[in-house]
Amino acid sequence: MRNRGDRIPFHSAALPLFIACRMKPTPPRLITLSLFTCCLLTTQAGCLGIVSNLMHAVGVDRIPPEYEGLEESKVAIVTMTDQSQYSDDVAARLLTRKVSNILSMEVKDMTLVHDEAIQQWRDTHGWDKIDYLEMGKDTKAEKLLAIEMTDLRLRDGATLYRGRAAIMITVYDIEAEKVVFRKEIDEFTYPVQAGQYTSETTETKFRKLFLSMLSRQICRTFHSYDFADTVALDGTLASQ
Repeated sequence: MRNRGDRIPFHSAALPLFIACRMKPTPPRLITLSLFTCCLLTTQAGCLGIVSNLMHAVGVDRIPPEYEGLEESKVAIVTMTDQSQYSDDVAARLLTRKVSNILSMEVKDMTLVHDEAIQQWRDTHGWDKIDYLEMGKDTKAEKLLAIEMTDLRLRDGATLYRGRAAIMITVYDIEAEKVVFRKEIDEFTYPVQAGQYTSETTETKFRKLFLSMLSRQICRTFHSYDFADTVALDGTLASQ
């Protein structure tokens, strides 16, 4: 018999139930929550593993996007770097392409303004200053995603590749003529630990790898993702 005031131990198996209870009660999550309850009450071995798989199948374990306004919109994507104000910069072009590819697959019913239309606009209006709202109107975009990348560095010393960049993400609503979302990534670093020796790869290959990792980080702002995908990204180096 427990005395009044005694603490009831919190069994680790109840943690997933606690998490599920805090989630928005959508129908799939209610089903999963019910399954959790049954498992915890019957204490059958292996049941939690089964339900964990079910949670993954219905998307309960996915991290929601910070901004969902790109869905069902025609979006223009433009990247500006320290060099792109003078000419067509390879890093800006690669990052735009990689972000466009990911968002076109991950964001529901989003369509893209063709990159050729954006390049033509810049050729006509100049490279030094960009009026994003004017660009959006002229390219018939509903939203414009501006990515400003500054202080891009690919080396950490003379013999090691390790990329760094500061990022500002801004979403413009063209019809409303205003900024609807803004996020700053003060210093994105990849790899987080160590780096890759210059004797193991070329700068061109490492630039592509770094911008691929950066594009993933940027795009997760706009689509849901599995938290497990953020673990051990440095392992990507092993396959390069």
